[in-house]
Amino acid sequence: MVIMTPPFHSLPLAAAFFKPFLELSVSPHLSRTCHGIEDSDWLLIGASKILGVDASGRAFLDAHHCPIIRTPPRSSFFDALASPRRLQHLQATNEALARLMTRTMDDPFAIFGELDSYELLGGDAHWHAAAAHDPRDRKGTKHATGHVYLINLRTQAIRHLDLCDPIFKRKEHDITVIKRATWDALRGGTPKGRPVMLVWDRAIIDYRFLQKAKDQAGIYFVTRPKSNSNLTRVGFNDIAPTPVNQGVTSDELVAPTSTGRLIRRITWTDPDSGESWQYLTNEMKLSPGLIVLLYRRRWDLEKVYDQFKNKFHEKKSWASSVTAKAAQAVFLCLVHNLMVCYEATLAKVGIRNDAEEKRRKKALTKRTAKVEKSGRKMPFIISGFQQLTQRTVKFIRWLRRFLWQPHPVDDLLRILRKRYETL
Repeated sequence: MVIMTPPFHSLPLAAAFFKPFLELSVSPHLSRTCHGIEDSDWLLIGASKILGVDASGRAFLDAHHCPIIRTPPRSSFFDALASPRRLQHLQATNEALARLMTRTMDDPFAIFGELDSYELLGGDAHWHAAAAHDPRDRKGTKHATGHVYLINLRTQAIRHLDLCDPIFKRKEHDITVIKRATWDALRGGTPKGRPVMLVWDRAIIDYRFLQKAKDQAGIYFVTRPKSNSNLTRVGFNDIAPTPVNQGVTSDELVAPTSTGRLIRRITWTDPDSGESWQYLTNEMKLSPGLIVLLYRRRWDLEKVYDQFKNKFHEKKSWASSVTAKAAQAVFLCLVHNLMVCYEATLAKVGIRNDAEEKRRKKALTKRTAKVEKSGRKMPFIISGFQQLTQRTVKFIRWLRRFLWQPHPVDDLLRILRKRYETL
């Protein structure tokens, strides 16, 4: 897929930001020449919609002024959103970008050698308000649209797994969506032969299915027990006195009555409140502190959802068709992934949000002092593992303001660097 057009050379920031996306190779059978909107233009328009500030697609098209793309008629844009072929092309593009990130992004988990053989994924659902033209049910109610996403905890790459059933009149349970997904989809593009640690909230507890996922697809899980979990304790594991296990108070072997297969129940004490939390996994070898860390990093996905809603201003569905709703979700993933890639590129040339880093270090120092004053110790999985989980407002506003401007990149980067220096 070649999207680069001659005018891009005069828009250096857009060329730099879209560079990974412009150089991706997508299967030719998913592309075709279109009279309404070319696939390349459609992808750029969809990404521009995410980066814009207009709540509705109609308002976006009315105000759209990208200098290298002819603004399409409203009907053409919304018809394209409903095209299954274009959705497949979009999904393949985002998948190719996610694979590129696996090869190029720094891995914050590299300090934990025990995790080297595993791919690390987190999953959860996120909801958009109904589209303007969504049908109402008999009670006159429009129903929100649910989406289930996967995040690669190593690279921060986001994939859209599936929609919650739009016919379902209540919020469909996560485990139902998971069960109808293919093993390949649940593995998030991970090559065969490499085991996957999949972190989810307690909504996915179905011990038979999770055992099946482990046996048939090499998918291990990390979750939390429900309050009514019926688990029988059958033994204990020793807890090695290592920094990563700080805060772990027990590592038990338990057996669900539904399967009889052993799983681990790990108890960890929160340093701030002193409250104990329990975690479940069917992975039997990793240090228990790493299981706690992985579940805590599931919060990365929640922070991305906050970014979707409050920084991208994507709070409702663009259109009514199932295909259009899925396309919107994948566009969100695509723009998030491009932002992660570009921030990593900027960091390599020394452009970082130092003010935010100082703020986070100051907050950690204050938190650590409070914990130690209460007689507890700050665990290494908190003090030694700090990671930015969402793009800052400063970066997003700068990108929106200058993406399609013809100014030299060096000038624009000086503006960003100056913004990063202020609290």
